[in-house]
Amino acid sequence: MQIMDRKNKLPRPKMPQGGPMAEMPQGGPMPEIVKAIMPDFPRWNRLFFRLDCIFVLVYFILKCIFFIFFWQEGMLEDFMGTYTIRYLILPPVVSLIILLAAAALRKRLPETDMRQNAIPVFTMLLLNLVVILMHNVFLITLGIFCIPICMTTVYSSQKMSKTVTLISVAGVFIALLRQFVEGTATDAPLFLVPQGLIAVCILVTVGIAARTALRMTDGQREKLLHYAIGIKEEQRNAEAANEAKSIFLANMSHEIRTPINAILGMNEMILRENSNEQIEEYAKNIRSAGNSLLYLVNDVLDISKIESGKLEIMENIYELSSFIHDCYSMVAEKAEKKGLELIVSCNPKLPSKLKGDESRLRQVVTNILSNAAKYTEKGSITLSFDSHDQDGKMMLVINVKDTGIGISEENMEKLFTQFTRLDMEKNRNIEGTGLGLSLAKRLTDLMEGTIEVQSIYGVGSSFTVTIPQQIVDAEPIGDFHQKYSSLADKAGKYHQSFEAPDAKILVVDDAIVNLKVIVNLLKSTKMKVDTASSGKQCLEMVSQNAYDLIFMDHMMPEMDGIETFAKMRELKDFPNENTPVIMLTANAITGVREQFLQAGFTDYLSKPVSGDTLENMLLKYLPKEKCQTEAALGSEATETDHPDPLKELSGLYPKVDLEKGLTVCGGSYDVYIDILKTYAEIPEGDKLNELFEQKNIYEYRSRVHGLKSSSLSVGFSELAEQALALENAAREEDWDFVCANHAAFMDEYRMAVDAIKKVF
Repeated sequence: MQIMDRKNKLPRPKMPQGGPMAEMPQGGPMPEIVKAIMPDFPRWNRLFFRLDCIFVLVYFILKCIFFIFFWQEGMLEDFMGTYTIRYLILPPVVSLIILLAAAALRKRLPETDMRQNAIPVFTMLLLNLVVILMHNVFLITLGIFCIPICMTTVYSSQKMSKTVTLISVAGVFIALLRQFVEGTATDAPLFLVPQGLIAVCILVTVGIAARTALRMTDGQREKLLHYAIGIKEEQRNAEAANEAKSIFLANMSHEIRTPINAILGMNEMILRENSNEQIEEYAKNIRSAGNSLLYLVNDVLDISKIESGKLEIMENIYELSSFIHDCYSMVAEKAEKKGLELIVSCNPKLPSKLKGDESRLRQVVTNILSNAAKYTEKGSITLSFDSHDQDGKMMLVINVKDTGIGISEENMEKLFTQFTRLDMEKNRNIEGTGLGLSLAKRLTDLMEGTIEVQSIYGVGSSFTVTIPQQIVDAEPIGDFHQKYSSLADKAGKYHQSFEAPDAKILVVDDAIVNLKVIVNLLKSTKMKVDTASSGKQCLEMVSQNAYDLIFMDHMMPEMDGIETFAKMRELKDFPNENTPVIMLTANAITGVREQFLQAGFTDYLSKPVSGDTLENMLLKYLPKEKCQTEAALGSEATETDHPDPLKELSGLYPKVDLEKGLTVCGGSYDVYIDILKTYAEIPEGDKLNELFEQKNIYEYRSRVHGLKSSSLSVGFSELAEQALALENAAREEDWDFVCANHAAFMDEYRMAVDAIKKVF
């Protein structure tokens, strides 16, 4: 029958018998509170065993002293041999045998075995029996029986205490019987009976006192153990709840991002093909609202990643003017609708190219800008950029100043608390969840930066973000407004990046709308696009048709993408054995990319899929001979746009993604070539090999992470993917994976470096 906890209505665990060690929760680390209330049994066992040895030694020394005294007084003349054997030699020998047997038994049993606790107690009890049976029943020898009884209290065992007490009393009666048999009829009863009765009373009293003390302490110990077990159960429940939250977030990511993918995809087709200005305005509003919803979902997921410690800062090279343009564009429409003046101020001496986590930094700035736009009804929002040096580092300083409602002093300390809205009654009509500023603060902390806030209630607020960044190109950024105009013109319309009329791909997705989105997004590429709405249909099509690339949806009924891919690989003699398969999923939880790569997928594409991202993925994996790029199409670039050295590099190392490398370098061929030379000159491969030989997995992970980032920066995407796989393996301390793949990675790296050196 279970005892119910009245407060929490949960069953209290029933405490098993056999002492507190039996009450210990099994199958996990010992709770700290249990460690605090439980004795250190191995320590007490060692201490008591030493006490047993000391007892035997002292007993032998006393016997020697008595022997010498009796011998000098002439009391042993008539029975020297009997006394020597019976009282001097035999008891110590028997005691020594008992000690050796106990020591051998202790070594055979593990320290966690409960029988370890009984060994020193019963060893002392046996030694006492030897002493009392070899001598008369004197109180001085009787007192030693109280020692093993008291020893049992350390182990909190009432059963052991009762047993030791009964054996001690029995030992006294046996000793009395022996004395009656050996003593004279005249003095034995008078001398032994009172002494024996007193001895029994003392032993029984000590035994009762020991058991009473055990009952009193066991009650308190049981409460503490129950509390400890409750804490352990709460920890298990918390872990289960956290796992359930992760599953929920993964499902939420898929369920919400999938329809967003359909909305934004179809809306992009409207923007591409529509010529009506009014409809175009509607479509732009849809795009804005869809992106806002997508940002909200991403904020929730990022908060979860930060709390679980799975969000990592990924540094890359970016162009500052493009970054400022993106931040401005994210909030410009909202500010314009509210009639707010959005001012951008940028120090023209700022470096044009920096290195840092551009996406996370953009997330911080746009969250602060969006917050300013929400709480500003009239006036202006000013976004300014500057820098200063601190301890030899370049600190990028971003300030967002508004003329909004401001923040009261009592609300300042709650400002960065997640899911907290300030002045709810006054601001109930303002949209928001209270996540933006909390996420901005956490991301800033992860990037080793700071956020400072100054505000006057009713006048406005000023947020200053300071983030350390590395200077890649110290050339001044110049007039941002001129660069913004050119960037805005380029971003205004869709530009086709390639045509591939001879290419054929398969898209697998159970949502028909998603299939239509991808088919329409790829309409201008002129490639052949087949579709399948289930895993079963996919298996039928791949067994009959050859494809250059396959996009596989993750979450499908009956047979999901991973299961479909596994069954596809089991097919024999089918025309798609070496076809790249890209996982297409709305699951944005950290770690899914590694999961898909380990399952054998070539790459991973997150929903919602944009036209540019989709085309870049196709360019990356489609056969180069089947793709006519933008230069060959004669759109905005010409064949001469790619200098001869880059053409030669592409010939020597076809896996280089020149377009991506140029994009990272802001479209500047000179900068791109300079970075390629630097990449080849730095001996990263030698350092990585050295760490591999040393089996220094922690430094290896750090070094391969840097090589991954630099490879991405020069357009070596496939090499970066291999580096990422090695980095993840090193993070999980999977040295077998590193050993199996390091050599292949180094061969690929040397091929890339050798190609650069031959060209430049």
